[in-house]
Amino acid sequence: MSIMPATYLTRGVTFVTGGARGLGNAVAVSFAKAGATGVVLVDIQGKEAMAEGAKNVESHGVECLTIQADVSKETDVENAVAQAVSRFGRIDYAANFAGIGGQAGSIANYDVDNFRRVMDVNVTGSLLCMKYQMKQMLQQDPIAMHLPDSETGRVPQRGSIVNCASVNSIMASAYSAAYTASKHAVAGLTKVAALEGRQHHIRVNTVSPGFLYTQLISNGLGPAGEAGETKWTELEARQGRSATFDEIGDAVVLLSSPRMSLLNAHNLVVDNGFTVNEMSS
Repeated sequence: MSIMPATYLTRGVTFVTGGARGLGNAVAVSFAKAGATGVVLVDIQGKEAMAEGAKNVESHGVECLTIQADVSKETDVENAVAQAVSRFGRIDYAANFAGIGGQAGSIANYDVDNFRRVMDVNVTGSLLCMKYQMKQMLQQDPIAMHLPDSETGRVPQRGSIVNCASVNSIMASAYSAAYTASKHAVAGLTKVAALEGRQHHIRVNTVSPGFLYTQLISNGLGPAGEAGETKWTELEARQGRSATFDEIGDAVVLLSSPRMSLLNAHNLVVDNGFTVNEMSS
């Protein structure tokens, strides 16, 4: 029997929200490198960003479908999943990376409309994505695992979902009420979905990145000028070094692999020890 190369960790169809740029696109590219047969990029971004994101995936010889959608709108999410299944027939792996940071502010003076918007995108968006991803996974045959004969008997996997949280899902910073609350909520939703999905062999996990200079970070620290740069330097020092987007993408692929068949309801913190470091460097 021929065995697929070890690099083919995630042979199948991948569905990535927030996939046009940044961490989401890095996740999509990592899946492409790991053997994806098709990748779906779902994002609210315009045609130019979507085309660039698709180009990054297609450079690895993988077919890519782009879908413009707002994850906080149920009809958009339902239609995106339907389009993905229409093109590729199934969804084996989902990575929900659409999210916003919102405005910083003290709770005593917090803008409630801003809070609601962040929760709509980060929490309701994650819920809606899982709702329709799990509905599809429940209907499909298990993923073909391509294991050697010596590893027969492993429990079949029908699908994997990885939600993007943050180190703010286990800690907090002042003036980040909406973002921190939303990421705690994503971690909680993941646990619920994992318990509901496990009897159907659908795994749901969370990845919590440390500090990477994403568009979200740029929007938050950029306006602060020199003070923002100083803060970023301090955060990276506590993390030990700067991190790259592909390191998060590869972590998501590993979480998603059918070889991780018992790994469920887990929040994988990818921060080079930031959250356990008592020191500033």
